[in-house]
Amino acid sequence: MMQAVKPHVARRLRVAIRVEDAALAAELHALFLAAGHEVVDAAAPADIVMSDAEAGFAAVLEPDALLTPREMEVLGAIGQGLTNKAIARKLGISLHTVKFHIESLFRKLGARTRTEALAKAAERRVDV
Repeated sequence: MMQAVKPHVARRLRVAIRVEDAALAAELHALFLAAGHEVVDAAAPADIVMSDAEAGFAAVLEPDALLTPREMEVLGAIGQGLTNKAIARKLGISLHTVKFHIESLFRKLGARTRTEALAKAAERRVDV
């Protein structure tokens, strides 16, 4: 008799937004709330920190590297065991873009494999 496979349940992130532009901060706040995450005060401990950078969002040189909302979606899809092609279909992006996001995740998390990326994200409390 086969056992039912338990679906992957995404965990909720604590996100701090540290941006100068109030309109951008409000837009990011709404985006993260709509995605089911908790937005905390900019000075509060957080799993993810969104911060201004000269050329858009970039890795924060604080304790953890910044993951973009799309990178978090890709990381969650990796956690669900999806292939690159399945991630591309799910997110409505090209296979090349998925590979780009995965390379960026690996770089920011200091990982060389998908499994290692998930493990390092778990260590940093990046819920997927």
